[in-house]
Amino acid sequence: MNKIKFIYGAIILALVNFLVRAMGFGYKIILSKIIGAKGIGLFQLINPILMLFLTITTAGLPIAVTKLVAKQEAKNNSLASKQILKTSIYITILFSLILSLILFLLSPFISSNILKNKDTLYFLYFLIPAILLISLSSVTRGYFYGLKKMGISGSSQIIEQIIRIVFVLLYLYFSYPIDSTWGAFIALLGISVGEFFGLLWLFLNYNIINFKSKKNIVNKKLSLKEIITSLFFIAMPITISQFFHVLLQISNTILIPRRLILAGYTMEQSLETFGRVVGMAMPFVFLPFIFTGALVMNIIPNISEQISKNNLYDVEKSSSLCLRITFILTIPITLIYIFYSIPITNFVYNDVLVGRYLYVLSYSTIFLSLHHTASGILHGLGKQIQASINHFIGMSIQLLATFFLVSNPNYGIYGFLIGFLVCSIVMFSLDFITLKKYIKIKWDITNFILKPVISGAIMLQFIKLGYYFINYFDLNQFYIILNYLISIFIYFILLIITKALPINIILKLLSKKRHK
Repeated sequence: MNKIKFIYGAIILALVNFLVRAMGFGYKIILSKIIGAKGIGLFQLINPILMLFLTITTAGLPIAVTKLVAKQEAKNNSLASKQILKTSIYITILFSLILSLILFLLSPFISSNILKNKDTLYFLYFLIPAILLISLSSVTRGYFYGLKKMGISGSSQIIEQIIRIVFVLLYLYFSYPIDSTWGAFIALLGISVGEFFGLLWLFLNYNIINFKSKKNIVNKKLSLKEIITSLFFIAMPITISQFFHVLLQISNTILIPRRLILAGYTMEQSLETFGRVVGMAMPFVFLPFIFTGALVMNIIPNISEQISKNNLYDVEKSSSLCLRITFILTIPITLIYIFYSIPITNFVYNDVLVGRYLYVLSYSTIFLSLHHTASGILHGLGKQIQASINHFIGMSIQLLATFFLVSNPNYGIYGFLIGFLVCSIVMFSLDFITLKKYIKIKWDITNFILKPVISGAIMLQFIKLGYYFINYFDLNQFYIILNYLISIFIYFILLIITKALPINIILKLLSKKRHK
């Protein structure tokens, strides 16, 4: 595997992810200010239900499509790749229709007996179109990832996000002031609107590629039985794992407000607290997934291709590189959250409570990111069952903490935060132990850990100095953002100086970009 090509592909995906998540992050901030903590809480109450129904079609099937298409493309058999996509689309439509019918029939029961909130009934009905649209988009993007056409998948996400944000914010703007419940409903409807246009873009590109494509070098059709068997063999363990993950999320969604009430919170306070933690603080923790998501989506087809060629050396090399990059990228973010959680959330939300919650969650940032990358490597190696077991163990710990600690007045919502931290540490530890059984991970403590941590500590001093000048000269909020950006830039300069981040890779990447 070409290291430079691999990193370059990951950078392209990371830039797309950054743009999509930055738009989404800004959107959530604006949305929270318009519909309030209660509206965000209602939105987050419904979201796990959507995730549960989407699990069947979007958890394992897109990854299976990516792996199988990458394997066939390595053999120059694009005909088989198209067969895999078409078969997966038929499967997706079938399951989506069945799931939509189930949701339609169960919505009154879920609204009244599970969520205990009658306002959510129509929210649940409007999840139905989202199931089909999101499922089809996920599978089609998996096909393009397998082709290593990251730009097409990425641009569809950008289109989806832009349409969604414009639709929701324009409606809320012209309807302002708006009831928080109705505002949350419009935000939910925006998901389907955005996905529809993103899916149109994917299908348009598929037709363009087919029109321009040359004759296959290999023209071997696969049997329908072979395709379905291969798809389900890869997809089933991941789907089952994600299904339990979402079930546990729903359990947390239902349990947290109820256990908080037992701890002495009112119903409104519990919903607001839930909204602050899940809708406001936790998006910060998942911010590094901009980069780790790019690594994972890039490494799965690459490892699949190298495994098909029996090239274990490149698999080990790229896996070690992914973990190294993950650590280097998440160190500054973790340190900033630990030492500046309250200033950040005051700047973004003007809410001290969110900062306190983020402070506790900040310690899980690095472990959660490393788990995300390590789990992706295991999926690429075909060890999805082991990855699923590790994930299930971690999430079970999270659920136990929610049940036993949140209702305790001494812990309250901090019981959930503690469980989240322990869960992330356990999941990464199990993933790393599992990886060591199958491949050799080169872990240079000096370059992987010591140099990034020392560089991060120096970065914090520059942030502190920057805040001193901002306060002394009474500068505006723009300089707060600039302060963080300059300090992070200094962190990476220090990594280059100390050779923790090899300069030869950067020079080759820049050279590759100029030749494009």
